[in-house]
Amino acid sequence: MGMVVCLFSRTKLLAPQMLFETLEYYENLSRCPRYLKDYEQIKELIAIKARYKRCLNHWKPHLDNSKKFINQNIDKNPSIFGSSYVVVLGAGMANDLDLYFLTDHFEKVILSDLFFLKNTREALSFYPNIFYSEFDVTDCMERILDLVSRYKNNYSAFLERLKDFVEERNNFSVIIKQHPLIKITASNETQNVISLNLLSQLPLSFAKLFEKYFKAEYKEEDCSFFYKMIIKEHLSILNHLKKLGKTVLVISDSHKYVSDRRGKEIAQESSLFGISLKQNLLNIKEQKNWYWDLAPLGEVSNSYSLRLMVNAYKL
Repeated sequence: MGMVVCLFSRTKLLAPQMLFETLEYYENLSRCPRYLKDYEQIKELIAIKARYKRCLNHWKPHLDNSKKFINQNIDKNPSIFGSSYVVVLGAGMANDLDLYFLTDHFEKVILSDLFFLKNTREALSFYPNIFYSEFDVTDCMERILDLVSRYKNNYSAFLERLKDFVEERNNFSVIIKQHPLIKITASNETQNVISLNLLSQLPLSFAKLFEKYFKAEYKEEDCSFFYKMIIKEHLSILNHLKKLGKTVLVISDSHKYVSDRRGKEIAQESSLFGISLKQNLLNIKEQKNWYWDLAPLGEVSNSYSLRLMVNAYKL
């Protein structure tokens, strides 16, 4: 009660939306794993939800394209094992999924992400065959947090330990046996795996953590070898799942474009540190791409807008 009283005593200072987001934060805090608190994942999820509401008209073509690609390319044939499951990685608030379609065609729809907000679960509660799996798809976050905590006063030593960590992860045959992503998709009933993880977002939580602890010392290029490892490892696991007989769909950004107030493009770059999705995915059967107006003018700046190139693949 003390926290509630304190919050309401400041309502004159806080905009209504800020107050609502603060209350939502504390509503979800008790369920959030401790390591995710250090990565400030609840705040990030609440911020994404707010941006979705503000930018819905700009985001709608991307969301519709995602739904259409999934519905047209997912394997709807009955499993030979009698049950058919679909696992969605990076499901978020499920805004880019046609849940009516998926829950109608599959016995289980398993939504997976780091964490699901309480109101997301409540909003989807009328679907009887939706299940949730909360885990770190990179399988790195706890260990990297431990490294940062131990070497937060020695950036150079941290970078050396980070290189050791990446070298250790190069033994893919060992990693694959214990990776949680393999475990959640291992059942014979799991027929389809959909990766909705915007691959540029996988390193983002780590980058924010490094900036938080190392401040001015941190430079993105210092850690790019680690960010590339995270992306390539995810793609390798998806290739492995394809070899196991799963139908794998991948929807991810690949490039970002910045335009000025007049709509003229002023900058572009790879959002995946130069990694080519097409070159790192095996046996692509179908592909499509489109633009996503992620941050229209005025969303993050009154001077520029940001759009992404999104690529969709069926393996």
